[in-house]
Amino acid sequence: MTRSLVVLLAALLVAPLVAADDPPVLADAKKALKEPNKPFAMWVSVTAKKGQEKALEAAFAECQKETRKEKGCLAYDLLADPETPGKYGFYEKWTGAAGLETHLKAAHTTKLLAKFGDLLEPGTTIKFHAAVGD
Repeated sequence: MTRSLVVLLAALLVAPLVAADDPPVLADAKKALKEPNKPFAMWVSVTAKKGQEKALEAAFAECQKETRKEKGCLAYDLLADPETPGKYGFYEKWTGAAGLETHLKAAHTTKLLAKFGDLLEPGTTIKFHAAVGD
């Protein structure tokens, strides 16, 4: 094997999983998860702008129906904090990063994300959790 072929193969084997054109949340998932091809969950904490709670819930419901049909989606829910009005959590569970990647490109998802500027206060946080076991 020639030296250049060895270098090329080594580069391919150790190349990062994160592509330059990955959406930020997908890049973050790939960085956070040791095995992005295994199931994982996301917890996204958001706060609705005052008076936008019902609009957020309606926009999510529209996206939820289609998202739950997606290959790779195991769960996709919006949960309201009973102690803090306007505070919500998105719970998403995926079979792997490929499912999340497809979801982020779907028309129903891009439509929901486009509305977030009008519906949400700044300060969204996202936590990734790797599945344990099989």
